[in-house]
Amino acid sequence: MDPPAGFNALIVHRLIYDRDPMLKRICDKIAVRGVIRERLGEDYVTPIIGFWDSPDEIPWHALPDRFVLKPSHTSGPFAIIHDKSSCDFKALTEEAQEWLQHDYFDLSPEWGYRGIPRRVLAEPLLIGPDGGGVPEANVMTFHGQTVAIRIYTGAKHSPDRLDNWFDVHGARLPFHSLKYRPGDFVLAPEMARRLAAVSAKAAAGFSHMRVDIYLTDQGLRIGELTPYHGAGQTKWSHPGCDRLFGRLWQDPALFGSIRDMGVAITEA
Repeated sequence: MDPPAGFNALIVHRLIYDRDPMLKRICDKIAVRGVIRERLGEDYVTPIIGFWDSPDEIPWHALPDRFVLKPSHTSGPFAIIHDKSSCDFKALTEEAQEWLQHDYFDLSPEWGYRGIPRRVLAEPLLIGPDGGGVPEANVMTFHGQTVAIRIYTGAKHSPDRLDNWFDVHGARLPFHSLKYRPGDFVLAPEMARRLAAVSAKAAAGFSHMRVDIYLTDQGLRIGELTPYHGAGQTKWSHPGCDRLFGRLWQDPALFGSIRDMGVAITEA
């Protein structure tokens, strides 16, 4: 059998073979805050209101008018509450109880989630710099070096969700993932460099890590560290993405030879 080469194949290889205990810590949405705090300080930690072993323990009356509820042991589910006064707490409790029914590893072969504590956590609803929705950055790092920055805009799981990719200087890259339409977001060079530097510190010591950052009105807040981008199933608009990201994962010496990430992708 040929060794894995492309990025997706290397993600699948990690799913099957990588048993680094640190993966358990970063896949736990509560425990990962300690990692971020250790590496970058409190200012970069997404605030947490509280967490509970059972949704029946949640003191709804004590939560702010707007908040986000999510499980700590999975990837994907969440509930955004824009107005607590109109919230159906019974239905929300039942939804949260469903989140806790399964070990996420039973649903997806992502080993880092296997056996981590199942809890429900609440976060404040973050605000973007313009007072609206928060742009979200997915920063791709390899061997502690940032290579590309994806900016999401628009609500999750909606037709308004848009996909924007940039290099570490804010130049737009010539591709997008096929799951979303390309957007027209403009990433300022100084913000791109800041995202790159913060992500490099957060991902230090990992051969590959995606750093997920909210661009809020209070500054950058890291939401998650993601070791299993797309579960190895990402479809790119340009095949050079899979090839180049795979090469960077396997050979960090290549960083020194890449002067233009956009050109490198189209030529890969």
